[in-house]
Amino acid sequence: MANNQIMNAQPKFRGTEGVNRYLYDQLWKLCAGSLFDLPKIGEEVYYFPQGHIEQLVASANDNLCQLKPIFDISSRIRCNVISIKLKVETNSDEVYAKVSLLTCPPEVEILFPNDNNEQNIKYFTKVLTASDISPHGDFILFKKDAIECLPPLDMSQLTPSQEIVTKDLHDHVWKFKHTFRGTPKKHFFTSGWKEFVRGKSLAVGDSFVFLRGENGESRVGIRKAAHQQSDMSSSVISKESMHHGFIASASNAIHTKCMFDVFYKPKSSKFIVNCDKFLDAVTRKFNTSSRFTMKFEGHDFNEITYSGTIVKVEDFSIYWKGSEWRNLQVQWDEAATIPRPNKVSPWEIEPLIPSSNIFKSVIRKNKRQREINEFVSYAGPIMSKPDYNHQMVQSTKENSTTNASSSFRLFGVDLTASSKARDVLEPLESYQKNKISEIFEEEKLDQIQAVTSLTEIQRKEISFTTSSTKVHMESVVKTVDLTVFDGYNHMIVELEKLFNIEGKLHMHSQWKLTFKVHEGDMMLVGDDLWPKFCNIVKEIFISSK
Repeated sequence: MANNQIMNAQPKFRGTEGVNRYLYDQLWKLCAGSLFDLPKIGEEVYYFPQGHIEQLVASANDNLCQLKPIFDISSRIRCNVISIKLKVETNSDEVYAKVSLLTCPPEVEILFPNDNNEQNIKYFTKVLTASDISPHGDFILFKKDAIECLPPLDMSQLTPSQEIVTKDLHDHVWKFKHTFRGTPKKHFFTSGWKEFVRGKSLAVGDSFVFLRGENGESRVGIRKAAHQQSDMSSSVISKESMHHGFIASASNAIHTKCMFDVFYKPKSSKFIVNCDKFLDAVTRKFNTSSRFTMKFEGHDFNEITYSGTIVKVEDFSIYWKGSEWRNLQVQWDEAATIPRPNKVSPWEIEPLIPSSNIFKSVIRKNKRQREINEFVSYAGPIMSKPDYNHQMVQSTKENSTTNASSSFRLFGVDLTASSKARDVLEPLESYQKNKISEIFEEEKLDQIQAVTSLTEIQRKEISFTTSSTKVHMESVVKTVDLTVFDGYNHMIVELEKLFNIEGKLHMHSQWKLTFKVHEGDMMLVGDDLWPKFCNIVKEIFISSK
């Protein structure tokens, strides 16, 4: 290849050119999720064959990942991204990308044409509830989503309604009747919605995506919940054949300096990594006992951050010496209802930096169950935990009300006393002198900051409510703490375990979920945003249909 040769790389996306392609791209990205790190045309990346193997066998723990390669191939290969095609599977509607890579000769320059078809878009996503997919129900839109994303209704009509014509990622046309009715009045998709549910085989927990461009065109997509996704099934022989076959293809492309294609799925391992991101990750030099955070997608497709500790640094496979792929063995601080790996790659995590602002921190539980007050702000009502935590907050409030100069106390220690009196609670240097562990230091310091910030809490008049909610099922009554759930799906999974009815609430064939508000009205679970539900719920009822 000539030194001055320029390769023009125009991505080929499914659908028509211009505006239609732009809307397709945006819908595809919404269906892929915010945590999917799709490379860009012309970007320099590292390609990790081990990660590609994991995707092919659909299991990060499969023994196939430990097979000895029959070809001599590096554990990471530096490449240019030549083209990207955004695609969708016909049967499952799962999105994936076909990425064309070329090993990085320094003389190749790739130009990516400017896209002049960008436009402002409005969109919303909603996790489907039992009422949304019921054969006798309609799709309930939140008022904010209907007003912002749909064309305005003619409110002079007795029952305002309009037809919404939209396309999915397969260019299939779907028509929904949008109406505004009921007492109190709500926005619904009625006619056409049941056909969409059947056509896409939707279930409780799946997500509906709606997008509208400024030119008025609309697009719809779906995201399948984790419990609806099945692993790729194949025999051990065919798996091994795939393993050797794709390595042979990649090895040949590397030696002949030809392009090779990989299929990249949002829920797969991140085996195509931006070069700068990779270099930044390895220069952090994560070691044993290093603290870190990692982002995941929750049951309701919201982002959740978990923290942990690195317990070992070693090669994932003896046949890929010196590879950074999953070379960090980790231990998580807390349990979770979503699957998490016990080995991660450096570019998947971030160093844990204690935040001084407790209201911007993620939910964190003390794995050793120490008596440390925890204030939580996580897309929902702010609640205090019972016992001494609640008493400490109340005591501090009373002190500040009766006397502005009153002292603040933590575990009986006056935080406003002279520096000599509270030397044991001074910043990290004092802890280190007493040989307290690093984790305990961070948590204790955060707690001090939490209590000293109480005056700001009082100014904002933040109220604390009980976290215990009664759940009735026939003659059985149990209590749950809504603050530990990240959304409806998470709550339903735990309720199924609590009452030994695994899978039956999700199937919505035998049981239905309702709840009573403080005013005494009964409502269907899932028709309100999760934060609002947490604010208004008094009791939850599981009843037979």
